Amino acid sequence: MEVSCIQWNFFDMLIEVVLFFCGLGLLYVGAELLVGSASRIALLLKVAPIVVGLTVVAFGTSSPEFLVSFIAAVRGQIDVSVGNIVGSNIANIGLVLAFSTLLRPIRRIKANIREELIWVLAATLLFWFFAWDNVFVWYEGAVMTLGIFLFTGILIRQSIRDRNLSLEDVPPVETRWHWLDRQTKVMKMILFSVGVVAGITVLAWGSRLTIDSAVSIARHLGVSQIVIGLTMVAFGTSLPELATGIISVAKKENEILVGNVIGSNLFNILGVAGPIALFFKIPVREHALVFDFPVMMVFTVLLFIALWVYKSLNRLFGFLFFAAYIFYILYTIWAG
Repeated sequence: MEVSCIQWNFFDMLIEVVLFFCGLGLLYVGAELLVGSASRIALLLKVAPIVVGLTVVAFGTSSPEFLVSFIAAVRGQIDVSVGNIVGSNIANIGLVLAFSTLLRPIRRIKANIREELIWVLAATLLFWFFAWDNVFVWYEGAVMTLGIFLFTGILIRQSIRDRNLSLEDVPPVETRWHWLDRQTKVMKMILFSVGVVAGITVLAWGSRLTIDSAVSIARHLGVSQIVIGLTMVAFGTSLPELATGIISVAKKENEILVGNVIGSNLFNILGVAGPIALFFKIPVREHALVFDFPVMMVFTVLLFIALWVYKSLNRLFGFLFFAAYIFYILYTIWAG
């Protein structure tokens, strides 16, 4: 009986390992679809790739955070929402952007992103200010929700104004599909829009499969629930951004990578916390207020300075932020 039980656990573990790698495969396919399709849409519309990164890609890759926070609120686990948002924003800079920069430094960003940097810094400050009384209420949610509509509207208006951007300013993206290149512009727009939706969907499936199998493997190995929650679940909601970031770097689409991180952080605050706070009071734990929020603020301010002054990120930035993120995770596990 004991031997059969061991064999059963071994096969269970083997299945979970296979599912884990299947999830990683889906993440790769989804990121390829999303980045490739979004880049081609930018080219067809003659808008800077960073605009697509700030909107379509960012909002798409942030959908796991919204779903996790919304479902937690409906189930009465509303305090999960703030931790998920703050943790995800820290991970987007310290993990996604830093790790991607370690793989390939981001040289000169052509697009003017100063307005977007001001937006994400202001939103982060506002988020921290609203949290000072240890709760988010409906009128604060209304302000944040209005903010995401206002930001999106300004960005769309700006992209329409700048539509005379020359094709030389937008990096070409090879499809390697001759039948696709022969299609009309309208048909290409339809196909690439389908590609964006498919990419986001596959990313969601891949992240869910990866995190579920990773949690199951950890349980088989006897890892505690607190460690699983603070590491794997937090990491899991950032997997779409990480996969998209790595593929963006591989394709040399630096503006999509930066736009994705800035847009995701902005959407997490204004587009996730805002609508949820409209319907649910969101409590803020004291530890998050005095530790996690300042860490998020420091990461955001340093990113603001680096991109505002230099408009580039080197490997030293990537190493320091990645090391800081690892330290943050280790301290969170120790403190928990």
